Amino acid sequence: PPCRTMDTRGGFFGALGPPSIFGATTRLLPLLAGPCGLPSFAQAYSLNATVVPPGPLSYLSLFPAGAAQPVVSTLNSFDGVIVANAAIVPGGNGGAINAFVTDRTDLVLDLNGYFAPPGVGSLKFYPVTPCRVADTRAGQGPIVTAGATRAVPVAGVCGIPANAQAYSMNVTVVPSGALAYLTLWPTGQAQPLVSTLNSFQGRVLANAAIVPAGQNGSVSVFVTNNTHVILDINGYFAP
Repeated sequence: PPCRTMDTRGGFFGALGPPSIFGATTRLLPLLAGPCGLPSFAQAYSLNATVVPPGPLSYLSLFPAGAAQPVVSTLNSFDGVIVANAAIVPGGNGGAINAFVTDRTDLVLDLNGYFAPPGVGSLKFYPVTPCRVADTRAGQGPIVTAGATRAVPVAGVCGIPANAQAYSMNVTVVPSGALAYLTLWPTGQAQPLVSTLNSFQGRVLANAAIVPAGQNGSVSVFVTNNTHVILDINGYFAP
C-alpha cells in the first residue's frame, strides 16, 4: 500500500526528516531504514517524489547511492510551485538512494512498491496498449467534489484481467480551481497519508502511479477540491 517514507517538513527523523535540503547539496536517503517495511533484498523502488520549494528549483535528481550523479532530472519547479513526479530508482550502497537539488527545497517521498529477485508471491509486469479507464468529463462523471472519495473499477476494463494485483497508471486532473492534492490507493483499505499529485495553481496536471488493486479490482480516488479526473492504464502486475 502507498506509504510515506520521508518528509523534510517534519514527522520523520534522521536523513528522512528535517531540515530542508539545501541548494547544490546531495542527501543520502536510507530508505530501508524508513517506516514502510521494505525488505533488505529490494533492488529498486517505485516512488512518488514531491518538492515543496520556497522559490525556484531548477531540478531534483534521484539516483543510487554510491553511483556517480547522472545528468538527469527527476522533476523541475522553475516557478517554485509544489510539484510531484513518479520515479523508479535503483537502490545503491546499503539499499540507499541519493537526492540532489539545485536549490533549497523540502522533499516528500511516498513509496508504492519495489523490485526484487523472483520469489514466492512475486509479481510480473504485463504491458498493455495505453487505454483510458475513466474520464469524469466524458459521461463517466460527475466531477469529483471536494473531500470526496470515489472507487473506480479497473479490472475488467481495457482488457485488464481479474488476477491483476496492481496497475501502472497515469492520472490527470482538470480542476475547477486550486487542488491541494489527489490520492490514489486500493479500494477497501484506509486512505493513506500520501499524495499522488498537487495542483495549487489549478492547472491541468498529470502524474504516473503504480497502484495496488483493491476490492473488486478497483482503486479509490480522493481529492481535496473539485476536479475532473482521468485515469489511463499502460500495464498491470500479476503472478
